[in-house]
Amino acid sequence: MERLVANYRTLLQQVDVGGPAQSARAKAAALTKQVLDALEGLDEESSAAEAVAKLEGRVSPALLTLAEGLMMQANGLASLTAAVEGLGGFDAQYAQIERVSAHHGDNWEVLLHGHLKADRPVMFDLTDVIELKATSEDSSVLDALAHAKAHRAMVRDFIPDRDTDGRRVDVSFATQNWQKAIRDRRRPGHFVRRHFEAMMFYYLADELRTGDVAVIGSEEYADWSEQLLPWEQVEAKLPEYLAEVGLAASGEQVPFDGRALVAQLRGRLSAAAAAADGEYPDNYELFIDPDSGVPKLKARRAEKPRRSALVLEQAIKERMPERTLLGIVARTAYWIEWWNRFGLASGNDPKLKDPFGR
Repeated sequence: MERLVANYRTLLQQVDVGGPAQSARAKAAALTKQVLDALEGLDEESSAAEAVAKLEGRVSPALLTLAEGLMMQANGLASLTAAVEGLGGFDAQYAQIERVSAHHGDNWEVLLHGHLKADRPVMFDLTDVIELKATSEDSSVLDALAHAKAHRAMVRDFIPDRDTDGRRVDVSFATQNWQKAIRDRRRPGHFVRRHFEAMMFYYLADELRTGDVAVIGSEEYADWSEQLLPWEQVEAKLPEYLAEVGLAASGEQVPFDGRALVAQLRGRLSAAAAAADGEYPDNYELFIDPDSGVPKLKARRAEKPRRSALVLEQAIKERMPERTLLGIVARTAYWIEWWNRFGLASGNDPKLKDPFGR
């Protein structure tokens, strides 16, 4: 099935606009027009003398048959193109192939833009009213956002892969699947706009979540680097902290040395690794998968909870109001309107009347 789908894609690309078949058809049509122009006024009943006189003896009347053959060839290709148009057109066929192919290699990236389509204007508007900054020297995701915003008003399927200064947009942050999704071999030097936007918003959300991108003026998405204590305050607390975590002796007043601390941690790690390696033969809970070579731990039987854990559980239950499952569903549906996320696989709006009530 995967080979059939791939073969069909190859066939479509051959006969699509810009493909070799269409280019050959255009050349055949041009040649046919030249021959027909030269043979204007002649038909099948014309004599060789008439053809020679018409063409000044340069060609043979057999060119009339050749021209008819070229015309039939062009018309035959036109029937194939018309058949594809009858199935919804080339774009619709490519979209269906993408949806099918995505499930072969777990390539969900090509499907994401369909889920973001309804929220696209809101997401772009949000990036207009909030100020974003990179918390590291890597600002490639924000550069991709700026590139997408520069082409947000365009409706065409492809946008250039270079910015206004002629520099190539850096998308090295994306996975291999995304790299494939945003490119089309038929359009070198361009991004597939809808996939590029989906990729950019996906990684923007991820970097907001990890703190690599911050929202100026926000609390939850603030720049973590600005919340760090000044080094003077940290240095004053270091001796007590290092003694508490076992990295220094209590009361030791040796000045902090970052390199010495790293060497100490590496030494501890090496010692712990050597101890684990030496105890492996006697550790029945740890085993190495013979097929993958991945270390795994066997599931341990749960021990009875301590009395303090039971007391804590009881205290939490006393302070936690009871909610029915239906009440939770109704409240969250009203607050965040998750009900409008359910719809047809095709992406069309649901046909239910009053979907919130249902």
